[in-house]
Amino acid sequence: MKVQKCGRTTGQTEGRVSYLNVTVNVNYGVGVATFYNQIGIRPGGFSAGGDSGSLIVVKGGNNDRRPVGLLYAGSSSLTIANPIIPILARFGVTIDGE
Repeated sequence: MKVQKCGRTTGQTEGRVSYLNVTVNVNYGVGVATFYNQIGIRPGGFSAGGDSGSLIVVKGGNNDRRPVGLLYAGSSSLTIANPIIPILARFGVTIDGE
Protein backbone atom coordinates (compact mmCIF):
# COMPACT_ATOMS: atom_id res chain seq x y z
CA MET A 1 0.00 0.00 0.00
CA LYS A 2 1.31 3.45 -0.89
CA VAL A 3 1.27 5.94 1.98
CA GLN A 4 2.22 9.54 2.70
CA LYS A 5 2.67 11.87 5.64
CA CYS A 6 3.66 15.44 6.40
CA GLY A 7 6.28 15.65 9.14
CA ARG A 8 7.94 18.56 10.93
CA THR A 9 11.43 17.61 9.77
CA THR A 10 10.98 15.96 6.37
CA GLY A 11 7.77 17.62 5.19
CA GLN A 12 5.55 15.63 2.84
CA THR A 13 7.01 12.27 1.90
CA GLU A 14 5.73 9.11 0.25
CA GLY A 15 6.47 5.49 1.02
CA ARG A 16 5.05 2.01 1.02
CA VAL A 17 3.87 -0.26 3.81
CA SER A 18 6.44 -3.04 3.62
CA TYR A 19 5.72 -4.97 6.82
CA LEU A 20 2.73 -5.71 9.03
CA ASN A 21 2.71 -7.17 12.54
CA VAL A 22 6.27 -5.98 13.19
CA THR A 23 7.84 -6.47 16.62
CA VAL A 24 10.33 -3.69 17.33
CA ASN A 25 12.58 -2.71 20.23
CA VAL A 26 12.98 1.06 20.64
CA ASN A 27 15.80 2.41 22.80
CA TYR A 28 14.68 5.57 24.59
CA GLY A 29 18.00 6.15 26.37
CA VAL A 30 16.61 5.23 29.78
CA GLY A 31 15.43 1.81 28.64
CA VAL A 32 14.18 -0.26 25.77
CA ALA A 33 10.48 -0.65 24.98
CA THR A 34 9.13 -3.53 22.90
CA PHE A 35 6.17 -2.86 20.61
CA TYR A 36 4.14 -5.59 18.91
CA ASN A 37 1.90 -5.61 15.81
CA GLN A 38 3.39 -2.43 14.36
CA ILE A 39 3.64 -1.20 10.75
CA GLY A 40 6.96 -0.93 8.88
CA ILE A 41 7.28 1.63 6.07
CA ARG A 42 10.04 2.08 3.48
CA PRO A 43 12.08 3.82 2.13
CA GLY A 44 14.29 4.95 4.99
CA GLY A 45 13.98 8.61 4.00
CA PHE A 46 10.24 8.51 4.69
CA SER A 47 10.88 10.06 8.12
CA ALA A 48 13.52 11.57 10.38
CA GLY A 49 13.84 12.74 13.97
CA GLY A 50 11.14 15.28 14.73
CA ASP A 51 8.50 13.60 12.57
CA SER A 52 7.09 11.54 15.46
CA GLY A 53 3.34 11.95 15.81
CA SER A 54 2.79 12.45 12.09
CA LEU A 55 -0.40 10.89 10.77
CA ILE A 56 0.32 8.40 7.98
CA VAL A 57 -2.43 8.12 5.36
CA VAL A 58 -3.12 6.08 2.21
CA LYS A 59 -1.88 7.66 -1.02
CA GLY A 60 -4.24 7.16 -3.96
CA GLY A 61 -7.05 4.80 -4.79
CA ASN A 62 -10.45 4.46 -3.15
CA ASN A 63 -8.96 4.90 0.31
CA ASP A 64 -6.93 8.03 -0.53
CA ARG A 65 -6.03 9.97 2.63
CA ARG A 66 -7.53 7.33 4.93
CA PRO A 67 -5.50 7.14 8.17
CA VAL A 68 -3.16 4.15 8.52
CA GLY A 69 -1.04 4.87 11.58
CA LEU A 70 0.92 7.27 13.78
CA LEU A 71 4.66 7.56 13.22
CA TYR A 72 6.79 7.15 16.36
CA ALA A 73 10.17 5.63 15.46
CA GLY A 74 12.51 4.97 12.60
CA SER A 75 15.99 4.42 11.29
CA SER A 76 17.88 5.13 8.11
CA SER A 77 16.13 2.16 6.49
CA LEU A 78 12.65 1.82 8.06
CA THR A 79 9.90 3.91 9.68
CA ILE A 80 7.69 2.38 12.39
CA ALA A 81 4.07 3.36 13.06
CA ASN A 82 1.33 2.38 15.48
CA PRO A 83 -1.71 1.05 13.58
CA ILE A 84 -4.51 3.63 13.73
CA ILE A 85 -7.44 1.27 14.56
CA PRO A 86 -6.35 0.45 18.15
CA ILE A 87 -5.61 4.14 18.77
CA LEU A 88 -9.09 5.17 17.63
CA ALA A 89 -10.66 2.42 19.73
CA ARG A 90 -8.66 3.35 22.83
CA PHE A 91 -9.87 6.94 22.70
CA GLY A 92 -13.40 6.08 21.54
CA VAL A 93 -13.23 8.17 18.38
CA THR A 94 -14.11 7.52 14.75
CA ILE A 95 -12.89 8.87 11.43
CA ASP A 96 -15.14 11.56 9.97
CA GLY A 97 -17.65 10.00 7.60
CA GLU A 98 -17.84 6.59 9.30
